[in-house]
Amino acid sequence: MAANAYQPTDSETWEQLGDRWDTHNSFGWADDGVRGHVFADATNTTVVLSLKGTSSTFFLGGGSETSARDKFNDNRLFSCCCAYVDFTWSTVCDCHMSGSKCDAVCLRDALNDEAADNYFFAAAQIFMDVVARYPDATIVLTGHSLGGALAALLGLTFGLPAIGFEAPGDRLAAERLHLPLPPAAAQDNLPLFHVGHTADPVFMGVCSGRTSSCYYAGYAMESRCHNGRQLVFDTVARRDWRVDIRHHRINEVVYLVLEPWGITDPEEPFPELELEDPACVDCGLWKFIDENSPQ
Repeated sequence: MAANAYQPTDSETWEQLGDRWDTHNSFGWADDGVRGHVFADATNTTVVLSLKGTSSTFFLGGGSETSARDKFNDNRLFSCCCAYVDFTWSTVCDCHMSGSKCDAVCLRDALNDEAADNYFFAAAQIFMDVVARYPDATIVLTGHSLGGALAALLGLTFGLPAIGFEAPGDRLAAERLHLPLPPAAAQDNLPLFHVGHTADPVFMGVCSGRTSSCYYAGYAMESRCHNGRQLVFDTVARRDWRVDIRHHRINEVVYLVLEPWGITDPEEPFPELELEDPACVDCGLWKFIDENSPQ
C-alpha cells in the first residue's frame, strides 16, 4: 500500500493486494501536492490511508509534478533551521539569525502556518474526509519516506496506528507543530511504528552535512529521532550493504529486505520492536533563540 501511493491505480507496476482489499478512493492525482490512496476491506471495517512520499529522481522513486513541493516540505519538516546549511542554500523560511543560531518563535510560526503549503495540514484534511466517509471503521495510516513521517504525525495527532517505512525522524516536526507528545517513558504506548534498515541514510538520520548525497541534491534531511517504536533491519551488518541513498526506495525495502529476511539465511534474526535511543538528539549543534522565554 505504501508503494502504491507513488502511482495511479492503472499503473503497470501497481502492487496487487489480493482479494481482501479494494482501492476505494484516490486523492491528489490532479494536483501537485499530497497524493495517495484509501484502501478498505469488504465490510469497510478496516480502512488504510496511504500517503505518497517524496517523488524525486534523487531518491530513485522517479520525479513527478509534486517534486518541487515535496522537496519544500521535506526541508521544512526535517531541517534544523529552514534548510539553512550554508550561504549557497535558498531557505524555506526566514528564521536563520547568524551562524548556528535560529529564531525559535519564527520557526514554530512558519511551520504552523496552515496557508503556507504545509503538507501536514493538507494530510490532516484528507484524514478528516476519510473519517467522515467511514465513521465506524478502524483507520490505519501508512506511507514511505515523507509519506511515512506524515502518517506518524497524523497518528500522533489523532491517536491512531501508523506504520512508516524508511521515514525521516518525525519527533522534531512533532515538537514544532505542538503535537501531543507523551513523556519519554510512555513512548512505547504510542501506536506508531517505524520500519527501516541501517543502510538507508534518510531513516538513520545521517543524510546531512556537506559530504552527504542529500546536500548535493538540496535536501536538508537533518532530523533523526523517531516517535513510537522502531523495527530496524541491520542490513549493514547482516548484508554488508553500504549506507547509500539508493537503499531508500520502497521497492528495495519490500523485495530485498522485508520479504527475504530470515529466508535466504535461516539464522538471520528478525529484529524486535524497540524504542528510539534515549540519547537521540536532533540539531544538537544549533542554538534556538526564543525572545519570549525567560531562559
